[in-house]
Amino acid sequence: MYSHSEGESTKESSLLLTPKAGFLRQKSRNDRFGFTLAEVLITLGIIGVVAAMTIPALIANQREKETVVRLKKTYSTISNAYTLILEEYGDPTNWGLTKENYSEILTEYFSKYIKGVTVCSKFSSKKCFVSSNRKDLRNKTVDKITSNQGLIMEDGIVIGFGIQDQQQLTSGCVYLDYCFNIIADINGDRLPNRWGVDTFTFHVNKNKIIPRGALDTHSESTLSCAPNADSHSGWYNGSGCTAWVLYKENMDYIKCVNGSQSYCNKIYNFE
Repeated sequence: MYSHSEGESTKESSLLLTPKAGFLRQKSRNDRFGFTLAEVLITLGIIGVVAAMTIPALIANQREKETVVRLKKTYSTISNAYTLILEEYGDPTNWGLTKENYSEILTEYFSKYIKGVTVCSKFSSKKCFVSSNRKDLRNKTVDKITSNQGLIMEDGIVIGFGIQDQQQLTSGCVYLDYCFNIIADINGDRLPNRWGVDTFTFHVNKNKIIPRGALDTHSESTLSCAPNADSHSGWYNGSGCTAWVLYKENMDYIKCVNGSQSYCNKIYNFE
């Protein structure tokens, strides 16, 4: 009887102890896989450092891709429009362009063949190139674009028209090998307003539009897309990057500006 009682007591103890023992074992596992506050803070700190190192590069890469896409769209749009203009009006030597009227005539012709554009001018509520001076590749303020009239595309890209020298109009497009130029600000009139960053130039000759810096433009043999070229300053430093972006599909010349010296000894015009 005593033996029976002892067995029951042992059994009861086992039943009572088993859940408790199980609880203790579970608690031990939780303790083993948990993190202290210090460990969590260290992990978050590492994540923050990695993010600080990678996020700016990711943002820069995304902006570069957007620039390439928007500049390609601009080039395609104005080239298609110019083809239609040539079919209707002939080449620019037949347009009666003068220093006084070229902006209005070019605005009229291109607006006719670019869908959804809005005419802008310094005299209307829709203005072009008015927010601030332009800067060169070194981020130095160099000039301000003044355009009597221009066009704002549906996606906000602004284009204007200009001549580098009066002889372009009087020489039958022979002087400097083009008739006039088209300047495009691919993000509207917002900052940074820098040549070769968001502001680009195209040359227009008698039968086609050519991105500045390409072969057959008078800047193709210069360093007009070289951020470290001391002899090329002002709007000239960056205005010839259009061909590079379109043909190379990148903006590697910016890396020199941002301190990557290995990019500073190269010629950044398209060849």
